[in-house]
Amino acid sequence: MKIRLGLWMLAVRDAFVSLLPLTLFGVAATLLRHFPGGLGWLYPNAAFALAWEGYLERVVAASHGVFGLALAVVVALHLLPRLPALPEADDNPPPMMIGLAALVNFMLCSLGLSLGGGTMGYEAMLLGIVVGVASAELLRWAAGRSWLMFVVVPVDADKSLMHALRFCTPVIFCGVLVLLLAGAVSGASPLAAWFARLASWLAVSPLGDYLATAVAILVNQAFWAVGVHGGHLLDLYAGDFFVAAGASPDGQLAWRPLIDSFVLLGGSGATLGLVIAIRLAAGDGAQWRIARLGLLPSLFNINEVILFGLPVVLSPVYLLPFIAVPLLLGLLTLLAVDGGLFALHAVSIPWTTPPLVSGWLLSDSWRGALWQVFEIALATLCYLPFVRRAEALRAARHTRLLGKVIEAVRNEAPVRAMVIRRSDELGIMGRILLAALRDDIRHGALALHYQPKHDRDGRLVGVEALVRWHSGKFGPVPAQVAVNLAEDGGCIRELGYWVIETACAAKARWNALGFARLGVAVNVSPSQLADPGFARQLAAALRRHGLASHEIEIEITESQAIPDELATNATLQALSEKGMRLSMDDFGMGYSSLLHLRRFGIHTIKIDGSLTRDLQGNPANADIIRAICALGKARQVEIVAEFVETRGQMEALAAMGCDVFQGYLFSPPLAESECVAYFGRYLAAPADDKKITDGP
Repeated sequence: MKIRLGLWMLAVRDAFVSLLPLTLFGVAATLLRHFPGGLGWLYPNAAFALAWEGYLERVVAASHGVFGLALAVVVALHLLPRLPALPEADDNPPPMMIGLAALVNFMLCSLGLSLGGGTMGYEAMLLGIVVGVASAELLRWAAGRSWLMFVVVPVDADKSLMHALRFCTPVIFCGVLVLLLAGAVSGASPLAAWFARLASWLAVSPLGDYLATAVAILVNQAFWAVGVHGGHLLDLYAGDFFVAAGASPDGQLAWRPLIDSFVLLGGSGATLGLVIAIRLAAGDGAQWRIARLGLLPSLFNINEVILFGLPVVLSPVYLLPFIAVPLLLGLLTLLAVDGGLFALHAVSIPWTTPPLVSGWLLSDSWRGALWQVFEIALATLCYLPFVRRAEALRAARHTRLLGKVIEAVRNEAPVRAMVIRRSDELGIMGRILLAALRDDIRHGALALHYQPKHDRDGRLVGVEALVRWHSGKFGPVPAQVAVNLAEDGGCIRELGYWVIETACAAKARWNALGFARLGVAVNVSPSQLADPGFARQLAAALRRHGLASHEIEIEITESQAIPDELATNATLQALSEKGMRLSMDDFGMGYSSLLHLRRFGIHTIKIDGSLTRDLQGNPANADIIRAICALGKARQVEIVAEFVETRGQMEALAAMGCDVFQGYLFSPPLAESECVAYFGRYLAAPADDKKITDGP
């Protein structure tokens, strides 16, 4: 049951977030409709003002006025995929059926419970949550009962028709059951009676105004904490708690303007203090980016963006301050008034009047505005430790998700599932990582390191350019992840051109220092080969930096299958005609095929590192390497072994026929500034003087 309750809460949270467009539409209309002082100065005449206000009322009715209904449907849609699937795939309710069931069930409950003649808005948010959860659970239960799923539909029928016919009986069954339950509890709500009895007791209590204010605040905050509009609930059931509208405070009951203007600063929960605390404690992080969207509405005491966007609703981190801070502000304000710090007057102002302005108007003094400043500062201080806690939890979750994304993107399976296309948290994190990569590519924030390559006599013959990504937001990210992510996200061509331009510039600088005989290998994704402009762009880069075509070797990576397209063949043909050296990377694994040797004019084969790593402990790997070397010799192709880490490993590979070696036996990848010293050390003296030992 604990696990199920957790699933329900996640579904409700996600539903509130999904409904933010509806919330924002209604928030904008509400703000304009109740703008402090009115917007009469914008209207050319009274008729236009009346018509405009009518339009705004319609927007509010079409957004906030159907929020409960929309919540029921969206909660059910979010919950259904989280529930355990039924054994038979066709028995699982499709989203269309669960949405339809939730809609019908909500209307049956709303009408059956006599909620204001079938209200569907904020007043029915609790009903929407209950109906959404119940609809998903009931329909899934009903779909698993053979005596309800008795409609037989031909397997070759249209899929939509099949679902509609098969789920007719379960949807109707659930609707009848909900109708009977709604009828059984209709009119049984004890809230109004309880609140009336409590209000009668408070009317004669010596601390009536303190107790009435405290209870009103607690009710408002407690219901808002689970997503139910506490203000509407107070209006419906707890009117006896408050002094009559327009009357002055009487010292016995709660005064609604005091709660609206001195407690709900920024909206329910005094969230203006929360917004400021987020800016102070979380900087420009994710919490602030959301809070910033809700800052302007919060100045007018409208905070649905904060409540549902962060979210504060159903948040275990913010539950305590969300209830305690308004309670503290309300009681302190009563003490301040009773202590003579300022007086409150019966002034009619809209609840959307911003803080400071409302305090000044209600107290007819700067003291009321100054008191609100103090309250906002106090609320900020109270929220600060909870914001830090939320930020720490967010960062930990962020790190955990990032690790999962990196592991998933690093996967080099023949068919790699694209994380960025997933709809869950992992997919969102993957897209965030992709956005950071795109931004860093545009701003040239990546780097190239270069790993030396030596021949069997230990002579330095060249380097391979390797991408290094140290994200300012995520820290160091594995190179393979950056490349795979760029391929999945469609920015591999931009990354490839940046690599070529950077490598050519480095090669030109090395030539000027006397290291012209060293070649530079650059990795190219198969998708780049399908770009008709690739050969032209590469030739242009060589011209810009004064390089000959043979100085840059193109290593065709195999993270994807090489496209069998005319454009690819044309690109490879153009590269061959320009005298470019072509290398097949990771040969022997992945997408590699013997057909590549026949299809392309390959100059070099680089043996996959997974073969060379376990060479001495796996006889099968040794046999594969011998076969590749024999094939390479027959085709007069140079054989390069990577991930060479020990002298014994190199000697074994050399005996099998490998020509060039690359790995930590010689050196790890080096920054360009480190390469010059390395080149000088290995090229300044004869090769025989360079003794190779295990390790770099």
